[in-house]
Amino acid sequence: MERPNEPVQCAMCKHLRSKEMYHSPDLAPDDPAHSGVFWCEHTADSMGPDGTFADHEECIPDRECYEE
Repeated sequence: MERPNEPVQCAMCKHLRSKEMYHSPDLAPDDPAHSGVFWCEHTADSMGPDGTFADHEECIPDRECYEE
């Protein structure tokens, strides 16, 4: 059973960043308080090194640049 106040654990790349990670590390990507702004640590941009968007839905194990 999922409890509403627990963060959702997602398989995301270790290089994916968002500003919430620096002040609210337990904030889930689907939380209404989440900004939705992500960037890749490799490129410092909203696009990853493979030219695809960097966000919590796209940075998954299927990507060539993904690292756990």
